[in-house]
Amino acid sequence: MRQTQHYLAGMTVATDFTPGKPLCISGCMIMICEYGHIEISINSHRFVIQKGNMSFIVFDMLAIPLDISPDFKAKIITMDFDASQDIFFLVNSNRFWEYVYSLPVFPVNADMLHVVRHWFDIIDWITSNCSDATCEKFLHNEMENFMLVMADTIENHLGVLGTNPPKNRAWLLVNEFLGLINRYYTSHHDVAFYASKLNISPNYLNIIAKRNIGVSAKSQISIQLGLVTKMLLDTTDLTIKEIANRLHYNDPSYLCRIFRKQFGLSPLEYRNTQKAASNNRYKNMPK
Repeated sequence: MRQTQHYLAGMTVATDFTPGKPLCISGCMIMICEYGHIEISINSHRFVIQKGNMSFIVFDMLAIPLDISPDFKAKIITMDFDASQDIFFLVNSNRFWEYVYSLPVFPVNADMLHVVRHWFDIIDWITSNCSDATCEKFLHNEMENFMLVMADTIENHLGVLGTNPPKNRAWLLVNEFLGLINRYYTSHHDVAFYASKLNISPNYLNIIAKRNIGVSAKSQISIQLGLVTKMLLDTTDLTIKEIANRLHYNDPSYLCRIFRKQFGLSPLEYRNTQKAASNNRYKNMPK
């Protein structure tokens, strides 16, 4: 793979991933699977990326590889936070973002797959044969074009969703807030910390978060912690107290209240329910 200041492009293989270890995505990662498969949890929903599938994973998604076939190979482009913010600002399609967040792994039809592979092949050639400065400029232009084409394709297929809002500084601040949560959620749970990073007041951060993502900044922090707790319950044998310690909660009961409010069960009830469901699936498997 070739890395420039803001982009990484090339081919990724099975050994680039560690089962159970969350992916570190500072901005955005786009993959087209060519061989094998990878089972991945994204915001506690399981997906399988296999040949002909595209994955579109953004910085505020919690993505954890669970199982990777030894022959897994995919074309990949990643953007850091600054590059993704520049490009996301231009994509104001509600339908596109609704589609990506509800289905971050999706099949690509034959005609579109041919176009996307050709696009990636051009990127591969440029990154292999041109200077860093040329690569950086080219990747920015091509990723901008790629995102706009994807948004247009999804809208043509599914229709426009509501009124596509114009992007503004408040939108940029909220997206930077989401990126900061992904970086600091284990140690900072207070709105004031994130507001200070953005040089705005906690009250203003709550207002613009509610306006742009539908929930207050405090609620978004709790949502992130709930998803991480759920992931740890699903993928580890850590006790509730150990999970609370990992997330810097001195009082596990507070984390339990956050989890119950989000999922309707205590962490222990959720884990027991998952174990019972897993045991039932095992019993019902054909002998």
